[in-house]
Amino acid sequence: MSGTEPRDGYERLFSKIPCPEPPDGLGQRILGAIARRERRILAVKTAVAAALCAGSFWVAVLGYADLMGGFAKSGFLTLASLLFSDFSVVAANLPDFLLSMIESFPIFSAATLLGGVTFAIWSIGLLINDAARMHRRRFSLLP
Repeated sequence: MSGTEPRDGYERLFSKIPCPEPPDGLGQRILGAIARRERRILAVKTAVAAALCAGSFWVAVLGYADLMGGFAKSGFLTLASLLFSDFSVVAANLPDFLLSMIESFPIFSAATLLGGVTFAIWSIGLLINDAARMHRRRFSLLP
């Protein structure tokens, strides 16, 4: 008995069993199911991008309102008006004036506004990209 005899027996046994064929149209059904799933995922992505866009615009508007309120509360605008009303005093005390301007600037309100605007720009790009793909109906497996 050599080591190839049992293998030959299995090959003879399995050669008599007919190979099953896939049902007709199975490939098209699989591709259709994948395309439907891609459409559904893209629709969800577009909806999330639209929600992010609306939310980021809302944050930008609130950040702007907070920044304007911060300018009024901190006295930044009053100090800035000295540039136009008493420029000679500002020039004589420039280091102290600049330090006062920096200290009175509402940095967290400005950061909120900048973050909202940045995120709004990013989410608009994402929304436009997803909407364009949805409009063109270009999916990975569709012609």
